[in-house]
Amino acid sequence: MSGGISLRDVIYLLTDPGIPAFGGKGASVHVQAVLRELHARARAAGGRTILVTSRLGGPVPPGLEGIEIVRLPRARATSPAAREQELMALDRHAAGVAAALVARCRHYCGPDDPAPVAYQRYALFSAAAITAAGGAGAQTILEVNAPLVTEQAEHRDLCDAEAATAMSRAALRAAGSVVAVSSPVADWAADLSGRPVRVVPNGVDLLRYRAVRARDTREPVVAFAGGFRPWHGTDQLVRAAARTARRGHPVRLLLIGDGPCLPGVLALARQYRLPVTACGQVAPGLVPAHLAGADIAAAPYPAGDAYFSPLKVAEYLAAGLPSVISAVADLPVLLRPGEAHLVRPGDEDAFTAALTALAADPLARARMGRAARAAAARFSWASVVDRILAAGPERTAPARLAGAGR
Repeated sequence: MSGGISLRDVIYLLTDPGIPAFGGKGASVHVQAVLRELHARARAAGGRTILVTSRLGGPVPPGLEGIEIVRLPRARATSPAAREQELMALDRHAAGVAAALVARCRHYCGPDDPAPVAYQRYALFSAAAITAAGGAGAQTILEVNAPLVTEQAEHRDLCDAEAATAMSRAALRAAGSVVAVSSPVADWAADLSGRPVRVVPNGVDLLRYRAVRARDTREPVVAFAGGFRPWHGTDQLVRAAARTARRGHPVRLLLIGDGPCLPGVLALARQYRLPVTACGQVAPGLVPAHLAGADIAAAPYPAGDAYFSPLKVAEYLAAGLPSVISAVADLPVLLRPGEAHLVRPGDEDAFTAALTALAADPLARARMGRAARAAAARFSWASVVDRILAAGPERTAPARLAGAGR
């Protein structure tokens, strides 16, 4: 590794048409947070920030004023096979855009200015864009958030797995630096590419959050914030809340977000006669205000091969909420004793016991909430981007990384 990445001009490549850059889903929040930090650094250095994307999903969020936006064509295909071909064509188009933008930035750079940084969020069927940016002289960074080839095959439709794998390998090998949000994701990327991959967990915007004031209430509010999808274990939360109530410590549920599993979760809550407030999808900037109405937070995950770096966990910490969290991926290493209750994924007995303990003890909630808020300082987006830029270009590939092959 060299001394790190110097930054002046930034080109952010978002070639995944499933992620609206300025939308409200978790991936969109992540894009905006990293882009905001990169934009701040580019402005401070007298440079520019260019976002290349096919979907905006809303107006320019605060902190991103002044960025240049270059639109890619929208994906239109409906069949899985046609969509994959369209994604490959989109990648080729994005490659021409990226190379032209790098050339333009370099034209306006002085002799002592650093080369532009091309930063791409890894996407399926996208390798030409990051390759072209590097070939045009950019410093390139690839951010890997999930093993998308495996994820697409297991949860959606993947017709050309061979091409998806080959293009993912090519993108990983072309990038000057590769970072992943968790160790399992880094292992997958390293095993596929044969190169080292750094782990930089997700973060939180500390300035948006104030610590929740601990309340001595008979029915604490338990919040869940995120997408209601099968791998988020929200049915487990409902059952644990019902069991906590049967043990003499009634709670109320606050559900922030939307998704295909929400109707089933609400039906299950009605079955157990649990009081529930469901907010639906809210803008990222409003999540702190909603969490301010909670006393406890929850991040349940079922048993299985979880590779997440949950944004919600960092948000709970920043809100100063005592939390019950399934110990997925790197969370047992990232969180220290007393900062949250960590339980084994899928262990409903342990999840219920931890939730009951917090519901029954307002003093314990206050202590854990203070520890959580203090811990949040380790997860600021500023520190996340500092670590990404400190990674620098890595070219030496190991024969095999320990733990690879997941």
